[in-house]
Amino acid sequence: MQILEIFPEVVYQENLSISSYDISEIKFDKNGYSITDVLNLKQFADIKKQIEEHIEKFTHDVLGISKELFFYVTRSWIIKLSNQDLTSRFHNHTNSFFTGVLYLDLDEDQDSIIFSRGSDYQYLEYDFEKPNLYNQKRLSFFPRKNDLIMFDAKLYHQIGPHLTDNTRICLAFEVFARGTFGKKNTSLDYNNGALTLK
Repeated sequence: MQILEIFPEVVYQENLSISSYDISEIKFDKNGYSITDVLNLKQFADIKKQIEEHIEKFTHDVLGISKELFFYVTRSWIIKLSNQDLTSRFHNHTNSFFTGVLYLDLDEDQDSIIFSRGSDYQYLEYDFEKPNLYNQKRLSFFPRKNDLIMFDAKLYHQIGPHLTDNTRICLAFEVFARGTFGKKNTSLDYNNGALTLK
């Protein structure tokens, strides 16, 4: 038997080298979200550089996107949670190509991010003998401290519950691109040109 995985969703994961970070002067709203674009702060310069290196690897080496396109962070924020159940609904990110999360502090093996297949129509609801990657609608991923994950911005996800008094700190960001799209697809009848974003 051979299993063919067609059109899989890709979640990029890498553990970064981070010795310290400082969020003491960052202001947060009542829900624990920073009100500052954190990757533009001086104290996050090294972390930003590492993230940019992995954006390059993810987009060009893993996904094989043309190197004529330059991917960059458009906005970034920190989420600081302590002893809260599910605090977000399933969502995706519009106006970006990719989404990333860097886990600066968390309870390993307890804190999670949950991914969902979305809301595709299904005629009947199947019962499954055992769960696996092919039959589940939702999957929980349990990152390690300093893990960076990136994925397509259309992928539905939510912050998993955080049920201890320890503070979970995540740095989230969105990625967009500059360059010319569609240069190699002009032979298609419905695509008569390219799009350039500056």
